[in-house]
Amino acid sequence: MCPENEKTRQIFRSNRRRRKLWELEDRHHCPVIGTCLNIDDLKRVVRQSGVKMESNASDFDYHVTLAHAAGDKTRVTKNLQKMLDKRFNRHIKKLSKVNCEGALAAHWEQALADDEIPGMFWALVTHPATTKTLSNRVYGEVHMLSHLSGRSHRKALARIPLLEAERDSLEETHKKHRTISEQQLAERDRRIDELERLVTKLRQELAAERRVEQANPESSALQDALDRQQRSNEWLTKNLATTRQELDQQSDRVRAMKELLQESREQLSASEKNLAQLMERLSHDRMQTTSLPDLAGRKVVYIGGRRSLAPHLRSLVEGCQGDFIHHDGGVEDNRANLDSKLAGADMVFCPVDCVSHDACLRVKRCCKRTNTTFVPLQSSGISSLLNGLQEVIKQ
Repeated sequence: MCPENEKTRQIFRSNRRRRKLWELEDRHHCPVIGTCLNIDDLKRVVRQSGVKMESNASDFDYHVTLAHAAGDKTRVTKNLQKMLDKRFNRHIKKLSKVNCEGALAAHWEQALADDEIPGMFWALVTHPATTKTLSNRVYGEVHMLSHLSGRSHRKALARIPLLEAERDSLEETHKKHRTISEQQLAERDRRIDELERLVTKLRQELAAERRVEQANPESSALQDALDRQQRSNEWLTKNLATTRQELDQQSDRVRAMKELLQESREQLSASEKNLAQLMERLSHDRMQTTSLPDLAGRKVVYIGGRRSLAPHLRSLVEGCQGDFIHHDGGVEDNRANLDSKLAGADMVFCPVDCVSHDACLRVKRCCKRTNTTFVPLQSSGISSLLNGLQEVIKQ
């Protein structure tokens, strides 16, 4: 109960009937249609109500048509009322026993925190105890949230191509590693089969010679043959040991490839998770994204990394208002011009997982000599560079 608002309670007791859609202020029709219903809902109401629309009508056309029609009690608005009451019945029941402005405002604050704005908005604007003051406040906050959500949506969409490019690169690396691993395993199995067949054949030949020797113990020719076979067996035993050692080394390489493959899978999983989280934030009505850092024209030099990601790294830096310079550390670019690339740099980034040790040390010494900010990155991914840029800007 709210003892400080006796006038509101008296209004609530005298009129407990909720407002209908067509009884609301005209300005509320647009946010109700746009916030509480999606485009599929609007098209379904249009079909049910027999409203004629152009074949090439846009989503905006559907929104405008129903928002304009919401002010009159017609078949269209009755269908809209029915759909809204059914969908947000839980919120309507939650406010059914509330009879004062303070309690309604508290429910609205909780709905903002729990991201349940559409249902609580409909239940509140149609509630008999909602005052003009509270109605104006709720209308204004929903109106501003729509603007903030649109701006957040545009910024988030700009990052999607970068994440998709990083995901595609990781998938390609994963496929290459898996192909190499499968080929090496197949070659190992083939050599093991050959050796097993050879050992079986030699055992059979040795058993046959022993049977002949037992039948003719005085035969020197058979003894000579046995001696030769024994020497051959000794050679084969040594060769088998060498082969087994090679197979063990091959197994070690296969294990290393599997570990590298697992790292690639983890990187791919992290990129997909980031993309999924980004897409999830696009559906929120409130802005939850982090702004890109402003480099203000500073020169960013990136040493090493994957050449296929260089265009995307350039897009990221230029999107932050920076100047991007790339050198692969001496893979294809000449190491002799490395110092010239570093000249005039404001900050230098070096992914330690994809650059030679010699190039990394040379860059580090040069930055120390010129007092240039040097940032080693744990990986060559786009998100790693973005985190590094944000840390430098904070300093």
